[in-house]
Amino acid sequence: MKEKEFEKLLEEKENKDIDFKLELPESNKVAQLVTSLYNGRGGKIIIGVADETRKPVGLSDAQKTENKFTQIIRHWCRLDEEPEIEFVKYKNKDFIVIHCPKGKDTPYFVRGEHNPRVRIGSSSMPANKEEIARLYREGSSKSQDIYPVENATLDDLDLKAVEKYLKKSKLTKQLTNDYLIELMEKEHFIVKDNGGLTPTLAGILLFGADPYRDLHHSEVKADRYIGDTRVEWLDRKDLRGTLFKIIKQAEKFFLKNMRTPARVVGFKTEVRTEYPINALREATINALVHRDWHKQETILIRMYNSFIEILSPGELLRPLTVDNIKNDDYTPETRNKIIAGVFNNLDIMDKRGTGFLRIREDLEKWELPPPEFEERLGWFVIRFRNPNVERVIDTAGIELNERQKKAIEYLQIKGKITNKEYRKLSGVAKDTAHRDIVNLVNKKIIVSKSSGPGTYYVSKSDDKSDDKSDDNKISSAKTGHHKFNDTANDTINQ
Repeated sequence: MKEKEFEKLLEEKENKDIDFKLELPESNKVAQLVTSLYNGRGGKIIIGVADETRKPVGLSDAQKTENKFTQIIRHWCRLDEEPEIEFVKYKNKDFIVIHCPKGKDTPYFVRGEHNPRVRIGSSSMPANKEEIARLYREGSSKSQDIYPVENATLDDLDLKAVEKYLKKSKLTKQLTNDYLIELMEKEHFIVKDNGGLTPTLAGILLFGADPYRDLHHSEVKADRYIGDTRVEWLDRKDLRGTLFKIIKQAEKFFLKNMRTPARVVGFKTEVRTEYPINALREATINALVHRDWHKQETILIRMYNSFIEILSPGELLRPLTVDNIKNDDYTPETRNKIIAGVFNNLDIMDKRGTGFLRIREDLEKWELPPPEFEERLGWFVIRFRNPNVERVIDTAGIELNERQKKAIEYLQIKGKITNKEYRKLSGVAKDTAHRDIVNLVNKKIIVSKSSGPGTYYVSKSDDKSDDKSDDNKISSAKTGHHKFNDTANDTINQ
């Protein structure tokens, strides 16, 4: 590790992934720290640094410290893979950085303790019942969506939907009732439980007659807020049904609440959504397929004025990290192999892990920045930003004719429009163009700039002139004063 890399570590705050120690603590404390990192996302232990001041003091005998650490973990822990120990020289002082991977066979225990340890903030704490269950699930090679849904029965499944999928995915051509049950069990849509057959998480989520009844957290809460805070909202909807139905509902919600600027080629406009709908759809599918369905929280879709967030319960499945996704340097991992397999069979998603790459390509076509990724207190967040939001003219609730709508789409791309351009765009006569423009000014959507033959119009929100000047222009337009009429007539004659 180079000095600059070590300096970056020193700037980090102690958290779930990193711990600073001036020297090795008591043996059981070392074991608790190591197993909690193995039971979590993995992490680093830096020895030789004061944990409160972050002062790099160094070790008097780094080799002796390393030997002692190795003896401790071999005696107190049972690990399938030992940590990597790195000696670091920084400002002529010796340090040790211990790299603990995420364990593959969780939970890990400290000798003599009956509860596994987990990392809560910067502390190693005994796991509660829910966390213990999660550790056993993650340590198992089983897919996490094959567990039975409590109190669910075969009557909770839409068997016709199952049949339709099995035929469409070419898993079978003919289905008798007995063979259907056998195949559903083989595909892990149902499982033998307490002497009977019970739908699995995958079965209910994919083919449930009413998934919300059995799994309340299967709904997706979608909100469109005013501005960029969650103070006021314009629209909200609880999306419910199978995963397939939720995807369609989410797409409708996005389209309903997105503005539609336009790309202008010559005098032709190509209307398009504010964000590429395929990218938003892909992100929604990713959230539904890869979320932790054992957490009771719902997926959240939050639409703001200048960005959209999709929050999915459960952090990334290690060893996958946010940096891996940003750099397209990862092998796809999923908790829910059955759901992912069904989506792949139906060509809804690609199991090769190309979803994020396609999202970036779609955003690039829209001339938007790449998505942002974040892990936030047990959630995985993907964020889409629109830096051009100030060019989007809000006409919600304002009645406009088709010519005016077309002109606004042109204005959002070009930033300004002349009377001559308005006529060419709409194919109307001078008088009609004049009436349309005056109407847009009266409704405070556009304002006129300059005067005489050089007059052009910009959106009210883009106008940089002082408010008093704008008020005079609007007032003149409303009262029919010659100031506006002369300018408009001059422009019509261009």
